[in-house]
Amino acid sequence: MHRKLRLHILLSWLSLLTTSTVRTQVVFHSLTEVWTAALRDNPTQRIYRLKTGQLTDEYHAQQSYLLPQVGAGFSGQDNLKLSVTPVPGELIGQPGKTLYLTFGKHYIYNAGFTATETIFNWQAVLFSNIAHENIALNSLEQAAYEQTLKTATAQYYYSALISASSLHTSDHDRQLADSILSTVRGRYGQGLVDLGAVHTAEINVNNVRENIYQSRQLYDLALQNLKLLTGCTAQQSLTLDEHLAIDSLPDDQTDSTPANLFPGPDKNLDVYAANTRLAQLQAKFQKAAFYPTLSLSGFLGSQQFRDNFGLTFTDGAWNDYRYLQLNLNVPLFTGFYNRNKYRSAEAMVRIEAQQYHDAIEQSKLNDSLMVTTYDNDRLLVAASGRNLLLYRANLELSRGKFDEGLISVDTWQKSFEDYLHAENTHLSNLSSLFSAMASIISRN
Repeated sequence: MHRKLRLHILLSWLSLLTTSTVRTQVVFHSLTEVWTAALRDNPTQRIYRLKTGQLTDEYHAQQSYLLPQVGAGFSGQDNLKLSVTPVPGELIGQPGKTLYLTFGKHYIYNAGFTATETIFNWQAVLFSNIAHENIALNSLEQAAYEQTLKTATAQYYYSALISASSLHTSDHDRQLADSILSTVRGRYGQGLVDLGAVHTAEINVNNVRENIYQSRQLYDLALQNLKLLTGCTAQQSLTLDEHLAIDSLPDDQTDSTPANLFPGPDKNLDVYAANTRLAQLQAKFQKAAFYPTLSLSGFLGSQQFRDNFGLTFTDGAWNDYRYLQLNLNVPLFTGFYNRNKYRSAEAMVRIEAQQYHDAIEQSKLNDSLMVTTYDNDRLLVAASGRNLLLYRANLELSRGKFDEGLISVDTWQKSFEDYLHAENTHLSNLSSLFSAMASIISRN
């Protein structure tokens, strides 16, 4: 019985460990999956969502001017010295005299409710509109960030694919370089080649190793950046399940990069437009400082008057006290503060409008350059891909000629060097092509 219990506990722990291991594995099968994860789990995305909630609460707070403000209060007043009022003597049977009498009590207490209702305050209305526009601005900034996020994730995604394919190809190159070095050393031992040929073969081996190290570094860097952008934790491992064959036929290489690709609208321009609208609202808000404000306030409560310090709640000790007050405030002179603030806001409107106009023109130029770069890179990739296949074919021909003694070892190694150079050129062209494509497809 105890053995069965221990076996059950062991199996349970193994199940938990397996589940934990699965959760630490993140596998992306396509760029679409990467984008979905980034838009959902990116840390900055979470900040934008939190900021949207904060700005929404701020907007609701600014709408409080639509409702009356009600408060309960209590106050006590100590009249340290009561004022004197001149009273004609005729009122109290002393004609021809003026008597100076004091009225009121030394201590006055007020308790009740105060309510204030805004009837006209254009600045409060505009301040609420500004708060609402800030919500829209935050949403547009988030959309612009998502565009940048998709561009960055696509670039790192394709960089990882190209680096992984480069590593795969470099393994074959390393085997070929080692084979050449072994053959040259054998010929050197036979006295058929000089020491310079051995050194050249060793250099080629080191060049291949250098390419492997660089590709590994680029691959690891791309994966780490993808983890950051997609919200992965440090404990999670990321794997890409898509492969890119850099040494396939040129037509196959360009099939994954569609022709006639054009970017969609630049969402950064929407942010400039929103900033212009916000500046216009700010200018209206400053202009509204010249407008009068109208409000209604009232008090409903009781008063208690006493000659000595103290407070009682007995019947008749409190007297009803109510009032209704209409308040009109017309700003006449504020030391030119409102005028200068309005001029500053108007200047900001012109600045934002100019920046918006400049951004539109700059975006047009960038889009044109982006499309041109992409089209040129497609042609470069097609040409470098064909060259890669030709140099690889020449390398195989040179090897056969060398084995038959038709060419020297220098000629054979020169063919290998040319092949490595063509491979590096093709990798560089592929990186440029997919980087340009990432910038375009992130806008569609």
